[in-house]
Amino acid sequence: MRKTCCSLLLILFFALSLPVSAAAPTVSPKAYNKLNEVQKLMSAGQTKDAIVVLETLLGEVGDDTMDKALTLQTLGYAEMSQENFPKAIKHLRASLDMNLLPEKVKYTVGYMVAQLYAAQGKFDDALTFATQWFDTLVDPTANQMIFMANIFAQTRRYDQAIPFAERAIASTDQPRESWYQLLTAASFELKRYDAAERSLKQMISAWPANTEYWEQLASVYVVQENDAAALSVMKMAWLKGLLQKESSVKSLVQLAVTRGIPEQAARLLESAFEKKMLPRDAVYVDLLANSWVAARESDKAINAFTELAKLQGTGEALTRVANLHMEKGKLGLAETTLKQALDSGLKDPGKAWLLLGIVLSEKEEFSNSFEALRKASSFESTRKQATRWLSYAEEMRKQQEWQARYGSS
Repeated sequence: MRKTCCSLLLILFFALSLPVSAAAPTVSPKAYNKLNEVQKLMSAGQTKDAIVVLETLLGEVGDDTMDKALTLQTLGYAEMSQENFPKAIKHLRASLDMNLLPEKVKYTVGYMVAQLYAAQGKFDDALTFATQWFDTLVDPTANQMIFMANIFAQTRRYDQAIPFAERAIASTDQPRESWYQLLTAASFELKRYDAAERSLKQMISAWPANTEYWEQLASVYVVQENDAAALSVMKMAWLKGLLQKESSVKSLVQLAVTRGIPEQAARLLESAFEKKMLPRDAVYVDLLANSWVAARESDKAINAFTELAKLQGTGEALTRVANLHMEKGKLGLAETTLKQALDSGLKDPGKAWLLLGIVLSEKEEFSNSFEALRKASSFESTRKQATRWLSYAEEMRKQQEWQARYGSS
């Protein structure tokens, strides 16, 4: 790519410089003939030989002459075609510093110097020459404007990059994708989210298969605290079959949860599992179970938590299953599940003993209830609750005994 560019620049140089210079009295016949020889060598691909001729000529021409200015300029282009950018810059700048080149040629050379600096990542130096060159243009092209936008963006002058990018896009019926990317990135950097939203919508319209644009638009809406719009964008991308990465599907599910649509989140997870887009591991099954809980689908939540317990190999998820059984008034199932949880191992057994004590109290199995609650009281996390429930269970037992003794009389 660089070699092609350099070849085109060489053609431009000779088209602009040599014919004009040949007619000028300040260019000697010897210099003109040598430069013409150099042009032929370079056209034949003998650039190294051309450089030797030019370096010899540079030692023969007089100082402060057009001969030297054109020799330096040609030497700069020759080194550029060899991708010797530091040498090319040195010669081209020396040619410019002589201030003898015609105005049109001078600014064209300045543009080349700017491009060379940009190719080396020296964007501040590039900007100095690019600005001077651009100011001479009467009707800049889209490519010239986007070049300026790139230079300003690379030097973190995003507020100056944006107008050039916008002008470049508006000036052609077929703006390039990279131009929109530059405009959007600059808008993000300046936190101009409305502008980023507009450009991303245009990008999605032009390149609808690019998943990143849908995700970036959703992220704009999230930053603007418009979760409904973010969810709508991500769901549309999902329906179009664009969300393929695990992180993308996860973002969609989390947005559904955030928007208070847990049933949709759960169904999205189930669909992603079926399509092998998400691993059916503990992380996602946990999210599935909690989504079903939030959606008040207790049977589905119980199934998911039971699956989670098998994946984790512990009893933590089974305590959640027991809770759901308790909410449905299925005390027998709750008791069985809590015992399974304790047998499977728990990080904090106190909570399971507490729940088991409550279940047994509700079943009026007070002897076993007291035993479970005493075990719960031995753990710091459940000591206070277990103590209260012991008192409550004792009152329940006394009331049961009183009813048994005097209830029929």
